[in-house]
Amino acid sequence: MIDFDIILKHIGGLGRFQIILIFLVGYYSIPAGINSLAPVFINYTPAFRCSVPQFDTNPYYTNLTENEILNLTTPLDKNGEYDTCYRQRNKRVFHSSFCAKVTKIYDYNASYCIEGSLDCVNKSAAKIPCDQGYHYDRSIFPETVITEFDLVCDNKYLDALATSLYMIGVLLGSLIFGNISDRFGRKITMIVTSVLCFAGLLGCAFVHNFTLFVVSRVFVAFFGFGTFISNFVYLLEITSNKWRTLLGVSFQLGFAIGYMILSGVAYQWSNWHDMEIAMSIVSVPYALFLFFIPESPRWLFSNGREEEAKKITRRFAKYNKVTLDEPDIWNEADTDTSQVSDVTRDVISDNKLYHEYNITFIKKTKKRLLPRFVNSMVYYGISLNAGALAGDIFVNNALNGVMEIAAYVIVIAFMDITGRRFMLTAMLVLASASLICSTIKYILNSVYYITGLITLGVVFAFAAKVGISGSYAVVYNFTSELYPTVVRNRTNGVGVGSTFARFGSILAPFILALQAYLKWLPNVIFGVAAAAAALLSYTLPETKGIDMMETIEEAERFYNGKTIKNQLVLTEKNDVGYEYTNGQFDHKESIAK
Repeated sequence: MIDFDIILKHIGGLGRFQIILIFLVGYYSIPAGINSLAPVFINYTPAFRCSVPQFDTNPYYTNLTENEILNLTTPLDKNGEYDTCYRQRNKRVFHSSFCAKVTKIYDYNASYCIEGSLDCVNKSAAKIPCDQGYHYDRSIFPETVITEFDLVCDNKYLDALATSLYMIGVLLGSLIFGNISDRFGRKITMIVTSVLCFAGLLGCAFVHNFTLFVVSRVFVAFFGFGTFISNFVYLLEITSNKWRTLLGVSFQLGFAIGYMILSGVAYQWSNWHDMEIAMSIVSVPYALFLFFIPESPRWLFSNGREEEAKKITRRFAKYNKVTLDEPDIWNEADTDTSQVSDVTRDVISDNKLYHEYNITFIKKTKKRLLPRFVNSMVYYGISLNAGALAGDIFVNNALNGVMEIAAYVIVIAFMDITGRRFMLTAMLVLASASLICSTIKYILNSVYYITGLITLGVVFAFAAKVGISGSYAVVYNFTSELYPTVVRNRTNGVGVGSTFARFGSILAPFILALQAYLKWLPNVIFGVAAAAAALLSYTLPETKGIDMMETIEEAERFYNGKTIKNQLVLTEKNDVGYEYTNGQFDHKESIAK
């Protein structure tokens, strides 16, 4: 089997051609960020109350402010706040002809009052659910999914359900397209999934039925994530070990830029249908880029398609302005042995054996699954909650993107120094501590109202965003390095690991919904979960300085604590296979063992 890392040493680990491909492939992370965080705006819940046509449309009462109408029509809950899911009925007291007081309960009817006078209105404890629809504050968004389909009060759970179903679409996409990408190639997966994702985006913009809205969003998630995971793995496979951290994290950076752009899109096109059209247009350039993107040479070599891989490799060399001394390079890179090729090729061709190795590697790194679950749950919990922070929703969402970029800069600067394991743990600890402090702040503020505590709460929220975004970037790189190329997509952090991550993101909207009952509870859940994930993350194996594993044998050696690739020195070849010594030259060991 050809070791593509050796080829990269000759053609350039990050040459001109790879840089071009990075920008072309990496562009997709921008619309991916827009689509994933779109619920911040398209599912925005504005202030609302029961519709009371007698006051909302009667010309005598057009001078009433919203607070005055609330006071006249809306009961208070046990906390002394307006219970906007109910309206009060009017109690009118008058004297009968027999001088006895008579009380009658009416629905609000302005005809009982004389030319706009409110003397006839007497509030009572009697209340009923909103039976004439809802009145929404449309000053920010003229129409959202919430206002169009009335996803408030008894239907509020449908809002969380819609976002969770989107994440289920992502989960299914990671399961199915991780497999397809490993089997049929990165490029064909990118083409098919991106075209169908665009169709789903455009279709979503024109639906006016809640069920169709949910179906179209799931469709976008399913195919969109198929593109995302193929792109991510592709970038790691066309570059050398030296650049993996930079590229893996930079790909996530595009995601943050995407949802910063989302703030501008939502501000300019505030109707959710218009937002969806704008989001689909942002995705168009990627479809054009696909014409210039070749298949991953590393994937081709790992699947025995050497002639195709060599042709693309020569193209890399040409654009990198490198002259290949081909016979020598191919001989140097050909690390294949009879035993190695048999195992690896069997894994590629035998689906049953393929699954057996999947299960084997999952068992070896099962401790990484909780951090993936928690990471995704907390990330989407914080990101989707931008609208609940004090301040302007557009600014808060954009600042979340800025915090995410800051986290990526920190990760790029220090991950190769501190190692993946330490960086992942530290970022999770930062997220956990910030969320817990935010909860303490809220409790203090409920007892002692201090204006500065509101600002402090926003600061803690942004600090948590830095921590969870940094850990999200690390975990993608980290788990991608734990598996050999032949089974990378199905079993790594963008395969089975991503499946566990999706369970976290599916749960996040329902945890956020708990704010309606206890505003501090979601942050407690997220904070405690992040702390547990941090403890477990520190027990994972370290991959700092290790080349990407190509074969099953290399992965087995790694998990058995033996040296691989750049830590190996070739000494001699015998009839059993290649013999290596470790970096200390203290003993020989056959790879056939």
